[in-house]
Parts: sequence; structure tokens; C-alpha cells
Amino acid sequence: MDNKIIEEIVKCAHYLYDRNMSIAKSGNISIIDKSREYVYITASGTDFKTLKYDDIIKLNLSDQSYSSIDDKVPSMETSLHTSVYDKRSDVNSIVHVHSPYATGFAFSKRELCRLEGFGKITSEYIPRVSYYTPGSKQLATHASEALENEDAILLEDHGVICVGKDISEATLLSEYIEDIAKTQYITHTLNL
Repeated sequence: MDNKIIEEIVKCAHYLYDRNMSIAKSGNISIIDKSREYVYITASGTDFKTLKYDDIIKLNLSDQSYSSIDDKVPSMETSLHTSVYDKRSDVNSIVHVHSPYATGFAFSKRELCRLEGFGKITSEYIPRVSYYTPGSKQLATHASEALENEDAILLEDHGVICVGKDISEATLLSEYIEDIAKTQYITHTLNL
């Protein structure tokens, strides 16, 4: 087990919880190691508020075997994470949150506008992936395809996924998406 990677995931989970980006047992975080042979991912059913070392699973990408403490299993979204890593050699971390404003857009029919501030604007809206059952192969396939050329997507009726070259970048992007969702929501409300 790589203690540095595990510490980064635990620290990130607590940070996101403290900012109301994911509550209770929602969301998941992963980091792929430098060899790109192992993924460290939050265990299924873990709470970002109390996440600890024992809640991180080390997954072998070649055979999908894993090691854990207390018989914990990897997040139900593991196949989504591994599919993204397979398609994107520049991505080393994935953050999946259920932040309230951005998730509100994911549950609504309104598009979430792109605003300046996180790279080149290639389209007017943050891409949205149609609803598929959480943890399903269909969700993993469609989300990883959407992330082939994007760093953030909305999962319809579900939440937000952000990727980055490291956990700091993926986390910052998730905060940025939440901030633009909040700004857009407030602007819309004020213009009613």
C-alpha cells in the first residue's frame, strides 16, 4: 500500500466533506499509481466525513484483484474509474461528488454553462451523460466516453465527475463546477 496516496485520498475526502461537496455515503475518489498498475479507491459505502486509511482499497488493474482491511470492497463506481484511466493516460485522479448546486443541475433539465476559468472553452455547456444505474457497466461506458475529451461531466440524476493530472486538480475542478452552478442558479433566481 502506498501511504502517500492513501493520505491524499483521506485528506481530499475530509476537505470535500467540510465544504458540503458530498455528504453521508455519497461520492468516491481514486488515484492511479505512477506505474499505472494499481488504483487506490474509496471503499463502497464509506463516508467522506469519517474516511480513514482502512477505507481505501488497492486494486490491481490487470486482474481486478484487490486488497483491503475488514473485508471491504471497492466503490461501486470502480469500473467507471478504471475505464477513464484506461482511456486517459494524462488522468491520475478522479473525484466524484454530489455537490448540491451542480447535482441540482444534473437532476434538472437546465444545462450548466461553461464559464471562463478552467481551460479553453470548447463548448457552451458542461457535458451531461444520460442516466444509467449507478455502478452499472452502461454508466462506466458512457461516462468514460464522455470524459475522453472532457475534464468534468454531469451524470444525469446523479452527480458530478471531475478528473485531473493529480488529486488537487480534480478537487479544484469539482469546486469550480459547484461554484459556477451556484452562480448560475443565483443569477437565474434573481432574473425571475
